[in-house]
Amino acid sequence: MGNLMQNRAELLLDYLSGIRTAKRVLKPSQFDCAFFAAGWVKACTGVDPASAWRGKYRSLDEGRAMLKGAGYRDLDGLAAAHLAEIDGWGGSRPGDIAAVSEGGHTALGIIGGPQIHVLGLKGLDYLHLDRAERVFRP
Repeated sequence: MGNLMQNRAELLLDYLSGIRTAKRVLKPSQFDCAFFAAGWVKACTGVDPASAWRGKYRSLDEGRAMLKGAGYRDLDGLAAAHLAEIDGWGGSRPGDIAAVSEGGHTALGIIGGPQIHVLGLKGLDYLHLDRAERVFRP
């Protein structure tokens, strides 16, 4: 398991470095927090859980409405439908997906140790791990 975690940590570093190098910023339906997390899941598993959603909405509000129309309360519900949920952030590992609340909405980020890597308006940012309300393992 140690080698798997090391490889996963290296993969996460490569994934985040690629985003920083490309200077990717928030763009609904192309690269928002859902696609940030989905890109990581694809890097880990080879499966893109967001392929059906890509390019389907033009604003975050429109994306939230589509989630509700598909039967999901918010992004954490969508994540729970595709990933195994971990019991609390205390049992999380680097590379797990975290659901956090911000401004009354749920956002997804990637756990990287004591922090959660998140997509902010100007690119990558981080929050403290204790902000994770739900945790999922790709």
